[in-house]
Amino acid sequence: MGQLDNWTEEFLIDETFPIAKSDQEIVSLVNSGITLMRLTSGNIHRTLGGKENSNVALPTTGTLCHIDLGCIQLANEQFYFASHCSIRRNYFSTKGVLVMNAEFYKNRRVSVRGHPSDGKFEVLTSELKLSQYLLASKRSESGNHLPHPDLKVRTTAQYEVSFPHQMRVYADGRLIGRSDEVEISVVSRAVKVVIA
Repeated sequence: MGQLDNWTEEFLIDETFPIAKSDQEIVSLVNSGITLMRLTSGNIHRTLGGKENSNVALPTTGTLCHIDLGCIQLANEQFYFASHCSIRRNYFSTKGVLVMNAEFYKNRRVSVRGHPSDGKFEVLTSELKLSQYLLASKRSESGNHLPHPDLKVRTTAQYEVSFPHQMRVYADGRLIGRSDEVEISVVSRAVKVVIA
């Protein structure tokens, strides 16, 4: 895990820092030119050990983390994601691909080795039937859904896939388009987030 050297440091929190309250907001801030922000919620926040905090008082110090982003190429357009990219045929589908830059997806620990600063993704490919999907979904809350014969996992910095039909492509839960070919790559340590 040499790639994780010097990826965090103690940091004084400035109350003027922009705040990202979700993974989608990380990307929104980056798209507006901001690459240093406080992070208070979302899958990346949870993966980095952040706790939901209802305290009104702003802490004075936090941990500055350098994190990767994912870059999705659809036709001639690029889209970014902080936590995950989901590729599936329908809105609800038990078959598809989940490209993870975080350990958590919603309330599930689907990518046990997922880390937002290691320069790699965990790519989970599912060919589950509905009954197996429901069982694996429940077991993924604790990360015990693997190994499974219909779930394949690989680690990579670049992922390309083609399908015989159009698939829905989601970035951090937001539908960004449909395509039968998708390319995804890591943008290493593109963002600095502060976790208090």
